[in-house]
Amino acid sequence: MHQPPSALDVAIGPEAYAGDGPRRVVEAAEDELVLRYGGLDPSETGLTAAMFDPPAGTFLVARSGDGAVVGGVGVRPYEHEPGVGEIKRLWVDPVWRRHGLGRRLMDEAESTARGLGFSSLHLATGDHQPEAVALYEGSAWVRRRTDHAGAVLPDWHLQFTKRLG
Repeated sequence: MHQPPSALDVAIGPEAYAGDGPRRVVEAAEDELVLRYGGLDPSETGLTAAMFDPPAGTFLVARSGDGAVVGGVGVRPYEHEPGVGEIKRLWVDPVWRRHGLGRRLMDEAESTARGLGFSSLHLATGDHQPEAVALYEGSAWVRRRTDHAGAVLPDWHLQFTKRLG
């Protein structure tokens, strides 16, 4: 009988953004965003190594025991608020979903963000990603109803923040 994957069987660590792991995660995440939303907003393109590589940020990659990329997430400075980090491109391979890997990646991202000196984190998602919304709401992220400039956000554009202790 085939055993389901376990998030405990995965190694998570930082990798250079230009490497194969982060590129695989970003490509897969963006492909999924296009499928769910019909395209990428122009503000969602153009991610670069300078945004994620130390000392500014990091990109964490989850690899299974055989070295396959099964997930990842980036942490970078949030351009609108000094001292705040931003989560980008959380993605988990569909085979590995619903086994705790997304939460484990987010826990690692939060720990890494503390080490980078961020006092809080910000992220944005959309209403076509209910599993992501459930993950954030279930782990002490607070939904924002306005953007960084105070403008009311449309219902489909979901932003969350989390204070880091």
